[in-house]
Amino acid sequence: MGTLISVLVAVLGTGMVALSLREVRTKGAAAAMQMAAFGLLLVGASATGLIRFVTQIVFNPLAWIGVGMLSLAGVLFVVGQKLEGPADQPKKTKKAKKVEESGKRPAVEESPKRKGKGKGDDDLDDIEAILRKHGIE
Repeated sequence: MGTLISVLVAVLGTGMVALSLREVRTKGAAAAMQMAAFGLLLVGASATGLIRFVTQIVFNPLAWIGVGMLSLAGVLFVVGQKLEGPADQPKKTKKAKKVEESGKRPAVEESPKRKGKGKGDDDLDDIEAILRKHGIE
């Protein structure tokens, strides 16, 4: 069945190319070229097996079951993403809540890792301060 449809599409494309040669006088060269291009597109799709491939998918019930499964998987994935959303955001510390309420951000926040330690590398402290200033931790 796929081969029959492929041959019919090729014949239709060839007919369109032949008809486009006649249409040059009545509709103009641009319209005739567009019609010929579409006809050659049909012939090329038929010759490469694209038409046969599409007809095998369209007329195959197993392929439609696969399309349904892929659609269901996509819907489940999107719903899962929506359910995951805001509940899994990182919890804010008391200090971060105070900063949000006041509207001010400290220039340098001391990380909990460094509080107990002595002065570390000044360059790393500066880099961490810049990153925190931009909201990157």
